[in-house]
Amino acid sequence: MPVAWTHVGRFWTNGEPFLALDEDLLPAWHGLSGQAYEALVPHLTYELTSIPVGAGSAAVVLTDPEISDEGWLEVFRAHDGSIAVVQVNAEDYRGVLELALRYPTTGDQQGDAVTVTSGRLAFVSAALDGTGDDGALLMPESPGPTPSSDADVPDDGSPLLVVPPGSFRLSVLWRTELTEDAVFARWLFTRTDR
Repeated sequence: MPVAWTHVGRFWTNGEPFLALDEDLLPAWHGLSGQAYEALVPHLTYELTSIPVGAGSAAVVLTDPEISDEGWLEVFRAHDGSIAVVQVNAEDYRGVLELALRYPTTGDQQGDAVTVTSGRLAFVSAALDGTGDDGALLMPESPGPTPSSDADVPDDGSPLLVVPPGSFRLSVLWRTELTEDAVFARWLFTRTDR
């Protein structure tokens, strides 16, 4: 049976990576005020899929500069509990998003697991703090239709998803070319405790 996906949010990147982590760990991330982002930058590689944050860890969504230096990262939730983040550069934006969600996982790079004991999974820019004046603005998920374009004006919000407490395993499909002018990357978070 094919997986059914629902678009639940999006966040804008200027090329910086994002962290996916338990909301309870946000006070421990000081990307801006504590210069944790500057300390992280020299270690950013395609192989890095998680970093320690406080008493836990955060998954790293390292945007793919071969797709675009800036743009939307689209967030989807599946009926089986999986979560996908997709970065696209294509004229047929919606069509490539839908193809990316159906694309086989056989070529994915397997990554680390992230535990979400609070039941709230936050996506925040690694360049910001988790909380406070320099913190990311978290927005509750907003289920709706798959976006038809990337032309909307960016905002400062990042999605906060309510999930069953447990763990997710990250796998990454880096730049994948469907046609000469249609490419995507996908970060897939799959439940490990079902």
